[in-house]
Amino acid sequence: MTFASKSLLLAAVFAAVLSGVLWHRLDSTRHDNQTLRRELQTEQQARNTAEWLLHSQEQTMQVFSAIRAANRAARLADETEHHDAKQKITTAITGDNCSTRPVPAVAADRLRELEKRTRAIGGDPARN
Repeated sequence: MTFASKSLLLAAVFAAVLSGVLWHRLDSTRHDNQTLRRELQTEQQARNTAEWLLHSQEQTMQVFSAIRAANRAARLADETEHHDAKQKITTAITGDNCSTRPVPAVAADRLRELEKRTRAIGGDPARN
């Protein structure tokens, strides 16, 4: 065997080994790429789920805040109405001799019964 043929054979073997290594490296890179794509997709789904949950929680908090504000406004309106009614009654009975006498027990019991029934029903007492 001549030197040129040995060199050619050695170059062919080297090229075959190099091709095998490169082929293995390419296959490994493709596999790693697929794995990374799956992991990225999983992470994106997790992020989308977390964003959806966060948005839902934010909407829930806004609803509860609106309810709390409405309740606060209703409570303030009730207090104002109660104060106004008390003032009107006080003004109306000022100087009236019946305002100094105690309320009869039967009338007081009837008023308490009406109050309990109204509170049990709930809602707007004017409609019940």
